[in-house]
Amino acid sequence: MEKEENKSSRFWDKRSKVFDEQVLSVYENAYKKTVKRSIPFLKPEDTMLEIGCGTGNATIPLSEYVKKITAIDISEEMMLKAAEKAKEKGRENITFRQKDLLELDIEPESYDVVAAYNVLLYMKNQEKVLEKIYDVLKPGGVFLSATDCLGRNLSKDAVRKFWKSKLHLMPYVSFDTPVGLMRKIQRKGFLVIEIVNLHRNPPNIFIVAQKIEKK
Repeated sequence: MEKEENKSSRFWDKRSKVFDEQVLSVYENAYKKTVKRSIPFLKPEDTMLEIGCGTGNATIPLSEYVKKITAIDISEEMMLKAAEKAKEKGRENITFRQKDLLELDIEPESYDVVAAYNVLLYMKNQEKVLEKIYDVLKPGGVFLSATDCLGRNLSKDAVRKFWKSKLHLMPYVSFDTPVGLMRKIQRKGFLVIEIVNLHRNPPNIFIVAQKIEKK
């Protein structure tokens, strides 16, 4: 039987062909808000890890504000599109790697910033992912995320994704509420310092969380 990760990568490889056209027609403003709200938490000397970089819609503009970004995604086709955009913009401080976060060999406390934009809702192993993010962040490091919280209301998009996921037509989809997602992040040792909604329906929740010492 084919591994779930391989099914997911094939799904996103296929989606890469229409991703920007379809997603930006709905979420372009949310992406711009994500970038704008992330910038104040970045410093020129920061090293950043972005999980699920997709076609680089946040990666590339944010690369102006940090020293270096390691951008990972399970989809090779998504990353090829992101790398092409980065080359066109002359951004040489981004390293793209086709990798799942949990399989990535990273020394603890390696990054100043970890970002996960519009990817947590597709992760069945959210708890382990959050633990890994905490582990690879330096003390006081910042975790930036933006996530559709489909559990807040039954939008058409939420219902569509629910059935497509149940019928195995797309990868796993979580149905977090904003408060539920925030509490998951807090339980892993983070102090949530900002939470705001970037999109009307479904709500796209932007969270800034800082790594603090676990008691």
